This record gives sequence, C-alpha cells and structure tokens, in this order.
Amino acid sequence: MRKIFLIIFTAILICGCGQKIQTVPPLPVMIPTSPESFDTDVYFDATVSMRGFTTNAAGNVYITLPDLLGDLCGTTGTVNFFAFGEQIFQLDGRSYRQFTTPEVYVEAITSVANVVDRADTSHLSIIVTDLFESDADWSFVTQKIREKFFAAHLTVAVIGIRNSFAGEIFDVGLSAAKFNYNSFDDPNRYRPFYLLVLGRDDAVKNFLRKFNERQTLPNDTGYLLLSENLSDADFSTFELSEVENFYSDDTLGLDGRIKEFGLDNFADAASFMVNWTYQPTLGECPLDLSQVETFAEIFSADGENWLPREQNDVRATLLRDDRQLDLFLAKVSLTPEKSLSEGKANFVRIKISPTENALRLPSWVEAWSMNVDGAARNFDGSKTVNLSRLLGSLKSSLFETSPPAFLKINFVVTP
Repeated sequence: MRKIFLIIFTAILICGCGQKIQTVPPLPVMIPTSPESFDTDVYFDATVSMRGFTTNAAGNVYITLPDLLGDLCGTTGTVNFFAFGEQIFQLDGRSYRQFTTPEVYVEAITSVANVVDRADTSHLSIIVTDLFESDADWSFVTQKIREKFFAAHLTVAVIGIRNSFAGEIFDVGLSAAKFNYNSFDDPNRYRPFYLLVLGRDDAVKNFLRKFNERQTLPNDTGYLLLSENLSDADFSTFELSEVENFYSDDTLGLDGRIKEFGLDNFADAASFMVNWTYQPTLGECPLDLSQVETFAEIFSADGENWLPREQNDVRATLLRDDRQLDLFLAKVSLTPEKSLSEGKANFVRIKISPTENALRLPSWVEAWSMNVDGAARNFDGSKTVNLSRLLGSLKSSLFETSPPAFLKINFVVTP
C-alpha cells in the first residue's frame, strides 16, 4: 500500500491576554511520503507479437532496453524482472537480457490485466508491451488501473517509442487478421512499442525525466503523464502579495506547504494573492486554462475533530501574466463571517482543476493511432490499433476517480 502520513500537531492557542485556550487536532490533509529508495518491477511482454522488435539492427532501441531499465531503476532500489503472456514468470539473475533475442517470444495470449492485478503499488511498475490485449479487452485493463492506481492517488505514464520491426502482427480488427510487416530501416515505417509506468507520483515523474535524458538514438518518442498533480506549487514556492485583513502567523509551526494566517478583523473581507512560475512536467497533457473549476472546503476545529462547514463564500481566481506566460497568479478571497467559525481554528482547502475537455491528449497519440472497428482495411503497421481510444479511456478514468488539480492552496486561519 502507498505510504501516507498526516500532518499531525497539537497546539495550544492563547488569545488576548491568555484567557482562551484551544487544542487543534491533526489536519485533514494527506501528504505522501517520499522514501529515498524503492523497488521497481519490470514486466516484459513475451508474446509473439513483440518478436519483430528484436529482428532489425538499424534504428533499434528495443534491444538496449533491458540493460537501460536495469541501470536506471537500480539506482533507487532492487529491480525485479518478469516475463508475461497469459501467466507471469519472475526471472532470475541477468536472464532478463534474453529479451534482446527473438527466440524467447513464444507466448500466445497477452494479459496486461493480470500484470496490473499482480503489481505492487509500493513499487514502481513498468510494463513493456505493444498495447495489444487478447480479446481486445482494454476496457477491462483500464478498469483495473482506475481501481488500483488512480483511486489510490497514484500516477500512470505512457512512453511510446517507434522502433524498427520485422515480424507478424496479430488479431487486427474483428476478423482477427494477421499481417507480416517490415519497417526495414525507414524511420517513417517504424512500429511503436510502449512502456506503461505506474506508481507513486514523484517516482513516475522522476523515471520519465531520467529515461528522457538517457535516450541516445533519434527514434520518435512520445510521453503521456496522467497525474492528479499538474503543478507542485504550494506555499513553499508561492510568492505572497496584496494581503488584506490577513496577517502571517506561525503559532502552529506548520509544514511549509501550508500557510497559517490570523485575521485583523472577523467582520471584514479578507484576501491575498499568490504567484508562481509554472513549468509543465514531461508528458503532461496540453491544458486549456480558460476551462477550470474551483473547489473549496473548510473545516473548523472542534475538540479532537475537524468538522466540515456546509457553506462558504471562498473564491479563487486564476490569472496569467500576458508579459510572462509561465507566470501564474491566483487571488483567494473570503468573508470570515460567512465562511469561518469565529473563535476556532479553520482549515481552508482549495483546488483549481481543469475540466476533462480542457485536458487534451498530446498530438503524438492521434498521429500514432489507427482506428479499427471492423475489418482491418488500410492496415498501417507503423501505427497502433485504437491508441487514441485506449489512452483517452485512461484519461477519463483519472477524472472519474481523482480529478487532476492545476493548483492546490491549503491554509489555516487561527483565532
């Protein structure tokens, strides 16, 4: 299970001349731990449809992949290698290097769903495959990823690499047609294979960065990141300005990612502005930030609990500096009398999220996709059947379980 800790503190607030004392319970905020080391499980698709990636010498990234993954992932912990078809087989020692040769690709059934079932969510999991699933049942795979990873606030990424290929491609279309395909040494004919990367958000993002840095051949490579955290900005990185009726406080000694404020006057409107520089993470979907929604929750301290308030008038407005397009601003405002419990500590949690339509798949996904609903007409071996539909389904699953946030603003207002 993913390790999670609560920001826990018990503080005594002394107001006025010390007459009022209040105990503040643990904040209702989950912050993931970031262990320095963790294990990685690499699953190689050993079915016959993958054999063609090992046969041509020119433009071949695939045959260097076992050593590359062992090297990259070995810096953070133990790397475990597996082969899979319908069943999953753990590999001993350096036998994973056999995936550079065509002889090992003998499995007839592909079941990525079984791999997702097997995956340990405390590890980083990497599935090397051509995104073919027997019986074309990717909806089942998507469902399992949604329930096991997205619902647990974990991240999924896809790396696509176009590679030389000479071999058979199976079960295309409803007629389950089979094709022989050879890309020769023409990069325009290269066929994609994929790495599905699943795990803790920081581990997945770090792997994408390191993998991209180690790419040495000029093969076309596409990245897709599906994360609930579109920005890592918080009060440890914000610049605070235009503060009205709030003053900075440090009575509770909070984590730097959460701000503590006091109020000058409970009856007057209060607001502040934050700004930060935003740099999209590798693989992040293009965003239309004209389509965003704001969600605000407020909890008031009551003994050992935080009780949610039913109503509030919190407003958060996202702005962009036209002179510096990577500079973003957000103005937060509220009326204490309408939003907060007087005389108590109040925890305010704000999330600014894009709508699902505002988050678009990267352009490479559509360019590499071949939509096949019936007979496999106009088959193109340089593309992946129904890729855009498959990855679009994964994106929808993220929104169904843990909608991504462009910005999270968390602060406590003390009496």
